[in-house]
Amino acid sequence: MAKPKSVNVKLLPEKNEDGTPNKIYEMMREIIVQSHDHLKDARIALALNLNWKADIDGRLVLGKCKKGSDLDRELHGFDFVILLNLEAFKTMTEEMRRALIDHELTHAQVKLDDETGKPMEDERGRVCYRTRKHDIEEFHEIVARHGIYKSDIKEFVRTALLRAKSPLLEAVDAATGEVKSA
Repeated sequence: MAKPKSVNVKLLPEKNEDGTPNKIYEMMREIIVQSHDHLKDARIALALNLNWKADIDGRLVLGKCKKGSDLDRELHGFDFVILLNLEAFKTMTEEMRRALIDHELTHAQVKLDDETGKPMEDERGRVCYRTRKHDIEEFHEIVARHGIYKSDIKEFVRTALLRAKSPLLEAVDAATGEVKSA
């Protein structure tokens, strides 16, 4: 007899079995209040991916924001589903988890009417959403060879330098770019 197909995704409930709120949903709601007011009425589900592995280049997907299709919204009412890599999430600090959820929420955007600039609604009066792409996509080798040649990279570096006191950048020697040993 054939082995049953494995299920690689688990939807997280908003409440635990004992009726208490799920802490990850509470964290997400805090982040929405702090930084994503446009999502205050959005229905967002959280799910765990149980089987994401690093790709051939060693890159590991930590999370993904999936916009609900019309069918998804009809079936379960969610505007977005945020998938979190279970194995990676288990090893993250609280601040890293917050950053990841904030990152995924940044992909979730309200679709605006081109003419009025106001949020678009479907024929049922529901707000329409879209998925925002990352600000930059570049290879570090290109920046090493050609410098900061695009405005999106320049803005990204400027913002990173403003956060130079963050733990990640404190460990980088400004003169050489080498990571300082602890």
